[in-house]
Amino acid sequence: MNITAAKRGSLSKGERKQRLRQGRVPGVIYGKGLEPVNIEVPAKAISQILLSESGLNTVIDLTIEGDAKTHTVVVDNLLRNSISRDFEHIGLHQVKKGEKITAQVPIQLIGEPREVLTAGAMLEQMLETITVHAEPQNLPVQLDVDVSQMKLGDVLHVSDLPHNANLEFSTSDDTAIAALHYSKTAQSAEADADAAAATVADAASAAAAAAPASE
Repeated sequence: MNITAAKRGSLSKGERKQRLRQGRVPGVIYGKGLEPVNIEVPAKAISQILLSESGLNTVIDLTIEGDAKTHTVVVDNLLRNSISRDFEHIGLHQVKKGEKITAQVPIQLIGEPREVLTAGAMLEQMLETITVHAEPQNLPVQLDVDVSQMKLGDVLHVSDLPHNANLEFSTSDDTAIAALHYSKTAQSAEADADAAAATVADAASAAAAAAPASE
């Protein structure tokens, strides 16, 4: 994604508010061996980043007005107004060639176990995102995990996620991602059935005990 920003100087509180009303969001570029550069980014460009396939993990080719150099950056932080949700500040991390970054990647469960339909089971996802370390070009949009072959009692762990030598997870391999177990409704129905069966058995035993003995 290509974005053009403008350099800016220090802003007073009033100037900052005026810029924001004009759709110009204050920001800064920083990175290893780089002096921080104060910039302004169009609010529309930030919206495009959020709506893109990779969202905040999007690799951006940033140019600054009056400078022919292109900066390869990723969004490091984004500040939004807690009420209006308008953008208030953006921090961009410049990435050097070969440098790894840390990002949150969503985990997507693919398919549906047969037991969910036939045995009243429930698929529970315990981990929806995972922290990964990778070069920007190797960051996946999401990590897909096939759950269609899961059986009751099965648990998927981080070790089951698709990965390669270019991707490093910060979460331990034995951390649970998803589990397939009986739903509360199914457990309640089973408990009711057991209780009913026990009641019938008790009634039968009581009836047998009360019956007169044969001569």
